[in-house]
Amino acid sequence: MDEFKVIVVMNEAMLKLLKDKNFNYEENLKIKEYLEDETIFFKIDKVKAYNILQKVGIKQENLENVYKKLISPSIFYDLLHRGKIKADDDRIIIKYDLYNSDDLFKKRN
Repeated sequence: MDEFKVIVVMNEAMLKLLKDKNFNYEENLKIKEYLEDETIFFKIDKVKAYNILQKVGIKQENLENVYKKLISPSIFYDLLHRGKIKADDDRIIIKYDLYNSDDLFKKRN
């Protein structure tokens, strides 16, 4: 399951709920803007990420698990492969090692 897409959908549902109940939904509108960037969780610290996750409706006991999925190495490498993350982007604060496939498969002497 694509956790990021789930977070986007949860935020949309939360926006609708807050609007329908005439509650303030400004924070969730801002979160909607943030979520337009698939790399957002690699650009913000854990505290900010948890705040976003709580605002979209993730329960306290699930925060760590969801956060780990959103910043997993497989997600990082997928975003890198698709060109959404650049290896030299200084805004990315959560990074994983980059490997040159040519180096990995060289015959060692």
